[in-house]
Amino acid sequence: MNVLVFAHGPLVTPGWLADALAEVGAEHTMVDLSEGDAVPSDEWDKVVVLGGHMGAYETDKYPWLVSEKDFLREQLEQETPVLGVCLGSQLLADVIGGRAYLGDGKEIGFLTLDRTEAGASDPTVAALDGTVVAWHQDTFDLPDGAELLAFTGRYPHAFRYGSALGVQSHPELTPEMWAGWMAEEGSGDLEAAGLDPSEFSKRLADESERLRVQAVAFFRSWLEE
Repeated sequence: MNVLVFAHGPLVTPGWLADALAEVGAEHTMVDLSEGDAVPSDEWDKVVVLGGHMGAYETDKYPWLVSEKDFLREQLEQETPVLGVCLGSQLLADVIGGRAYLGDGKEIGFLTLDRTEAGASDPTVAALDGTVVAWHQDTFDLPDGAELLAFTGRYPHAFRYGSALGVQSHPELTPEMWAGWMAEEGSGDLEAAGLDPSEFSKRLADESERLRVQAVAFFRSWLEE
């Protein structure tokens, strides 16, 4: 299996996804258009689109987003399975005819997802049992034909449309990745959400094995679909 993974900046890495890829024996190639990489031309068995600090709608500021969206649109037309994580889910929503936009408040921290009936019977989304970690304000509206699978009181969190699966949380997040994000972004968002940065980082470290098991189960389920 040959998997293409889109990153968006040096702090965006596969994290726990790499563990799942190794377990299923998949080869993967990283590409980052924000760092000047070319749009891939090869054929791929599956495509993963990770997160990033930019908005899916900020094409004037980040013109390479147009090329990435065009690529994703082509992959979906070819029915290539595409998984979008956080920004990736927002890009997918935009590509399939929905709307990605800045939401009315940040959603950050450990969250428990509510599942729709379809989400409860979806084995991949069902792997995200227990709490998940999120850090976003951008969100999306889904077009007709997309199936909502999970949500919180504020935002939609998982959907399917054809060969696309999008999730707004960060199942790939490791404690090491989190430390890098905090060093880059600072603790302001956490504090604004009423969270203590030190306590949050400690909880993330304490629950890292649970989160790893959860993430690998989620990614493996999708990879094996």
